[in-house]
Amino acid sequence: MLRLRSRKNRPMHLGPFPMEKIKRVDKPTTLITDQVRSVPKRADGFVRAFFGDLGPKAAKEIKRFVTKNPFNAAIGHLHWKQVPIHRGEENPVKAPLPNDAEEITKHIKSMCYFLDADMVGICEMPDYAWYSHNINGEPITTRHKYAIVVVIDQGWDTFEGSTGDDWISGGQSFRAYLKGSTVTTIVADYIRRLGVPAQSHSNADGDVQQVPLMLLAGLGELSRIGEVILNPFIGPRHKTAVITTDLPLIPDKPIDFGLQDFCDKCQKCARECPAQAIPYGDKVMYNGYEIWKPDIGKCTTYRVTNLKGSACGRCMKMCPWNKEGLMAHRLTMWMAIKWKWTHRMLIWLDDKMGYGKRNMLKKWWWDVETLEKDGPVVRAEKTNERDLTLERKKQKEHRPNAVYPPETWPDIKAREPVPLDRKQGLVDGEKAAEELKRAKAG
Repeated sequence: MLRLRSRKNRPMHLGPFPMEKIKRVDKPTTLITDQVRSVPKRADGFVRAFFGDLGPKAAKEIKRFVTKNPFNAAIGHLHWKQVPIHRGEENPVKAPLPNDAEEITKHIKSMCYFLDADMVGICEMPDYAWYSHNINGEPITTRHKYAIVVVIDQGWDTFEGSTGDDWISGGQSFRAYLKGSTVTTIVADYIRRLGVPAQSHSNADGDVQQVPLMLLAGLGELSRIGEVILNPFIGPRHKTAVITTDLPLIPDKPIDFGLQDFCDKCQKCARECPAQAIPYGDKVMYNGYEIWKPDIGKCTTYRVTNLKGSACGRCMKMCPWNKEGLMAHRLTMWMAIKWKWTHRMLIWLDDKMGYGKRNMLKKWWWDVETLEKDGPVVRAEKTNERDLTLERKKQKEHRPNAVYPPETWPDIKAREPVPLDRKQGLVDGEKAAEELKRAKAG
């Protein structure tokens, strides 16, 4: 990883990565309008799979999505036990806190790093980043002022030995989810003991959309992968957890390291996506913001029904920004940040050097699964074994994915399947592309 060689003289609140060297800007490099609507949890991709919106196979497989791999299930067993203490009442007597918001901010960031966070950023909570309704269709009324975003690296070594969609893929995600939940649960509990409201939001349970918060907290830029923020030091191979609180804090500014131009030219994640859910073409306007919008029907269905592995993170595995962090990688990273004219060469070089192929020296896990809940563990019948798919032609022309705008979301209390209309989704994808052009033109 691109961690600093020595931290002897480095303040604790800055963390192990030199994020302070990345350019800060007043607004994110992604256009966000005032038309963004809060999302109800019923519209979340995995929730839609659970209720049958993505078909009977996805509805069946999502029930063993975590537990079909015993390693995932073991992590989830502990992770879910933290949910009851994500929330809680604050101490009625407020602690004698400093009057200096900067001192408080440094204290909280240092604590997160002490608890083994990889990166931490802070932003003010926009209203749209709160889910509007919970899974039962009840309004979510919590409205804390700040978000503390904790980033956990999923680990380069294991990604190096994986295809990204084999039997360790889910385990990498859940390990990071557990670490993030542990950090944020402890820190939120600590803040409440100081007499200030705070809540932890993890993969297991949370009331906020974490992607926009990572963007606003200055921890990355929105990537071609779509609903993934890419960080300059660890790429897309991370998971986040969040603390919302009213503790007085100083927000971080968004960053700009040239990713929009890089992702505009690079289509490697789109080429390598097993579901072909990542667009080759341009961004679109979706729910009031611009995005390379992935086809959630294709993406979620593949992740849930993947019978040759557990979940999928192949886009993270294949990204040119997913690197070990040797000095050579540090130099190419700074080239990509400083000189846009090097982008095409670096993208070509990534394939030429074979980045994305599996390194079998790094494979340590077993390809096993559990066919039914609490059933015996058996050897997996099939395992995804793939490297680069250079023969798959990049599609330079604009090919819109199916887009499902807010008008098509299920009712907040719908319990029966609300199937995706893919034909209409393709039409809406074209409309979304035109909408972005109009927005850019003012």
